[in-house]
Amino acid sequence: MPPTADWDAIVLAGGRGSRLGGVDKAALELDGETLLARTLRAVDGAGRVIVAGDPRPVPKDVVVVQEEPRFSGPAAAIGAAMAEVRAPYVFLAGCDHPFLADAVDLLLDSASGDGVIAIDDGGRRQYLMSVLDSSALRASIAAQPTLVDLSVRALLVPLELMEIPIPVRAALDIDTWHDQEKALAEGNHDG
Repeated sequence: MPPTADWDAIVLAGGRGSRLGGVDKAALELDGETLLARTLRAVDGAGRVIVAGDPRPVPKDVVVVQEEPRFSGPAAAIGAAMAEVRAPYVFLAGCDHPFLADAVDLLLDSASGDGVIAIDDGGRRQYLMSVLDSSALRASIAAQPTLVDLSVRALLVPLELMEIPIPVRAALDIDTWHDQEKALAEGNHDG
């Protein structure tokens, strides 16, 4: 049964942006909208939206959590955010995929079992673009000796995830200034 009617979303927005010289990725703009705002709009069908990090500003209906210790990595951020998840499925997203909206319905409509994960046109898993069974994710979190500095890949290894090919543009993430330029060019193709 697809979780379309009953899902929450976790948006990771607390990284250091080291490859961008320390710039807050969530605050970068594309077509006059921050990456965080674009991501929040993409997951606005969620029952609850939990942002892990310390972004500003956020809409008042968004729950904000912080991993402990700060900057202890994405798995720690997911662990902190899962305390706020109520729905049976959770959509896991990074704030640096400006075209995430192109993949949301595709992933939600395919979700079953432990969950689904997006794969890009090169066959690579996009760990921060997945819809996961909340119980399965909680079990994996509980099984880890520590979430500090653990990768999302390592956190999701115990889950049996179905791979879902997504549109090329949806997989574009902004980690470098070159990625930002590519995203701006894609955005200009929108019409």
